[in-house]
Amino acid sequence: MLFLTVSAIIIIFSLLYIWGFAMNVNSKFATEAKLEYHYNDTNISLTITDTDDFVILQNILAGRVFKDSPSCGFSVSISITMTNGQKSIVFCIANDGCPLLRIDETNKYLKISDDDRVVLNIILEKYGMIFPCI
Repeated sequence: MLFLTVSAIIIIFSLLYIWGFAMNVNSKFATEAKLEYHYNDTNISLTITDTDDFVILQNILAGRVFKDSPSCGFSVSISITMTNGQKSIVFCIANDGCPLLRIDETNKYLKISDDDRVVLNIILEKYGMIFPCI
């Protein structure tokens, strides 16, 4: 009986641990995407107006979030905010070009594929955001 209780406690803590380190993020709720890029002499604050770019961003900015402390360099000064006016998620883009995005000022990250990072860079370059920016 004691073994079952200890096993149940271990399973519960394991699930809580995994849940705390790996959660889903989804930007499908958003109705607009706002870009921030304040680096050196470049200062960009704008809302994406191209519907195709917006939909692609919604698809890229979704997936499993995990806790970590990578050294890619992140800042809300270089970010994408997906919002519907009431709810927002800030994705801080890795400054060095790696395929990670930090969720706001947390230690939670979204890993995107290398191909998605290329597409993300192509979209952001249209709006003047150039990577890497370290």
